[in-house]
Amino acid sequence: MGNIETVKKMYELFATRDNNAIRQIFGENIKWNQMKGFPGGGQHIGADAIFEKVFGGFRQNWTDWKATITRYIDSGDGVFVIGFYEGTFNTTGKYMKSDFACEYKVKDGKITEFNQYTDTFLIAQAMGLTKE
Repeated sequence: MGNIETVKKMYELFATRDNNAIRQIFGENIKWNQMKGFPGGGQHIGADAIFEKVFGGFRQNWTDWKATITRYIDSGDGVFVIGFYEGTFNTTGKYMKSDFACEYKVKDGKITEFNQYTDTFLIAQAMGLTKE
């Protein structure tokens, strides 16, 4: 499986909530760098930390949270994805849509690193953390 196929597979598995299959394509010491100001922001190392501190929060706190990819770009040692996040924050009932670019490092068919770039202000607005 090539780099782009590996990353596409991860998004497909996330949509179906197949954590066991996602673990199979995560490197053992994967580094997940979520933007500060984004839910689960900061660096998380290892699948357990990612599932607990990142993925679990989206599933608990957002209705219909999803990441839609509009473009995959092979970067040699990984993949850049361009797309948008959207969902409704349960506590406020506010819908949000925010563009993103993310970098994935891939080695031997395993995702070893994730770096996220997105507008955290739009997320904070939906969560009721800003003055409008």
